[in-house]
Amino acid sequence: MESNFYIGFWQIINMLFLTYSMAIVIIYTGMSLVSIFHLFHYKTRNVDINYDFLLAAADAAPSVSVIASAYNESATIIPCVRALLNLRYSNYDVIVVNDGSTDDTLEKLKKEFQLEKQSYIINYKIKTKKVRGIYRSENSIFRNLIVVDKENGGKADAMNCGINISYKFYVVCVDVDSILERDSLLKLVKAIIEKKDGNVIGVGASVHVANGCKFENGSIREQLVPKRYFAGMQVVEYLRAFLIGRISLGQTRSLLLISGALGIFKKEAMLKIGGYLTSTIGEDMELVTHIQEYHYDKKIPHLVLYIPDPLLWTEVPETLLSLGRQRTRWTRGLIDTLKLHKRMFLNPKYRSTGLLGYTYFFFFEWMAAIVEMIGYIYFIIALCLGLTIWKTFFLLFVFMYLFGTTFSFLGVFINETSFHVYNKTKDVMRLIFYSLFEAFIYHPCIVFWSLKGNYMYLRGNKSWGTMKRKGF
Repeated sequence: MESNFYIGFWQIINMLFLTYSMAIVIIYTGMSLVSIFHLFHYKTRNVDINYDFLLAAADAAPSVSVIASAYNESATIIPCVRALLNLRYSNYDVIVVNDGSTDDTLEKLKKEFQLEKQSYIINYKIKTKKVRGIYRSENSIFRNLIVVDKENGGKADAMNCGINISYKFYVVCVDVDSILERDSLLKLVKAIIEKKDGNVIGVGASVHVANGCKFENGSIREQLVPKRYFAGMQVVEYLRAFLIGRISLGQTRSLLLISGALGIFKKEAMLKIGGYLTSTIGEDMELVTHIQEYHYDKKIPHLVLYIPDPLLWTEVPETLLSLGRQRTRWTRGLIDTLKLHKRMFLNPKYRSTGLLGYTYFFFFEWMAAIVEMIGYIYFIIALCLGLTIWKTFFLLFVFMYLFGTTFSFLGVFINETSFHVYNKTKDVMRLIFYSLFEAFIYHPCIVFWSLKGNYMYLRGNKSWGTMKRKGF
């Protein structure tokens, strides 16, 4: 009797792992098909588009504030701001919020853009740390630049301060360690005005890795894949995440995350929820989730869109220490957002956002590393008890490896066929090489950092961590 109980128990465990594995295969295969289908139609619709019509129709183009927060960003601040000032758009300003930097970030800005302190009326709709000064340029070339100096309060607080400063209809939130493509605002705004009902409250876009690329005067001159393995693997990871994951979630109206590196939002919608939540380190995901929850609760029609165009290049961590800090922070931010908005879980009131989006992030983003760790423990126990069937284990490992590698190859293939970002064959081959070894080196590190992030969250750790910038 006892023997039959244990056999039945192990069979149930085997079935659960098999079910989860098959769910992963089905979900990601479905996401891939949705993304390929959408990209085909997106490229077909936009093959001959002329964005100059938005420049010509200056009165019709909605007003936009580009907000960038900066804390000790001396290495990247000048090329980033120059890139922001060089954007092709007729009705926008740039608001740089110096969040109490302890380095020479503010001094560099003052010198480079000939800034002088001025009086400025601030609409304090969102509570933030104290503003110490508002700076504008004496040079008319930089007339649309506003620099805010404030006490340190973190990124969310700095972005909220920028929202208070802005008098535009939409705000674009960007990371200051990034370089925007010149047509970024045109493409983001086009996605909004195409929906003539005016229900668009947010739009995200693809982000690419800047490491290894060559820049000149705040613009990218040559796109190159980084030679360092961990930076290169993040290129593959970003291609998968943005060109497959985000596109498919956007198409099914279940997107809970617009990258903090680049997103455009209706300012009025942000003010209704009190802006970014300062008590979480996952402020970008929390904002998108909260803003949709609010609109569903109030029964206000709304749309959160995603466009696949690579509009921004961002510097990613190259060292294990910096990358580990970033990924543990992402995990803690994910858990916090899911916890704060747990009533959306499988709740039909929130439609596909709660039924699909929340469920996906819960089971396949948060739980994935935990399930994988349990699987390793299960295998070791089974091995000690003599219950492991090596042939079955080997076949399962090979299948999952080939599936994961194929998924990475697909991200690279979609990128090159749709946007042809990398012009050199050796760069594409390098991405394929990175993909082949992801399962053995990069993936175990990601799993470890995810588990560590879970542990840190349970311990109440809300530190942000730091990343040393190399600059552009």
